[in-house]
Amino acid sequence: MSERTFRAVVAAVLVGALVLTSVVAFAVLQPLSPSPAPDATATAPRASTETPTRPPTPTPHLVFEKVDVTTVGNVPRGSVSGTSLVLRFTEPSIDAIPDSAGSFTVTLTDGAGVGATLAFMGTPSLDAPGSLGARAELVAPNVLKVSIVASDRLNIEPITVTGLTISAASEAALGPITATLGAFNGSLVGGTEEVALPSPGTVIAGE
Repeated sequence: MSERTFRAVVAAVLVGALVLTSVVAFAVLQPLSPSPAPDATATAPRASTETPTRPPTPTPHLVFEKVDVTTVGNVPRGSVSGTSLVLRFTEPSIDAIPDSAGSFTVTLTDGAGVGATLAFMGTPSLDAPGSLGARAELVAPNVLKVSIVASDRLNIEPITVTGLTISAASEAALGPITATLGAFNGSLVGGTEEVALPSPGTVIAGE
């Protein structure tokens, strides 16, 4: 082998070695591949299909333990009762009424369920403890509204309404008059709607 050929072979070997060294160095210096991220599509926890249990609905109750009614007796058609009506409401326990404002109504209807044929007459007078700040007013001819502004949580508080009579139109249905409690509001909202009181009187034929 000539010297020239030998030098060419050596040069080729050196170039090859240099190239191989570069490849190895490049491979070593490459950063490691990042670890795969957690599967974003992993199954989420299953939502509960059970229906949540609802608390029981409170049983409606009377705001007042009892309501005493002194009737007006007979009410002739086209006339007014000769006797005054008395309504007495009594709190069932010392803390039954929250210490805040509230109201309720007493509505009159005749034997056919019509209210337009009956009316309270006069000006309601109210006897109640000062702690209630109570008042009574006619909000319609046949609707009496009783309101309070507070209550005494240490004593049972009665309310008495007087000063009213009842009139009956000439077309009023004959028979017992119905008085119902309703429109409970504010601190008295626990009352049962449409509670019928003892009949406050009876419509009879006019003379």
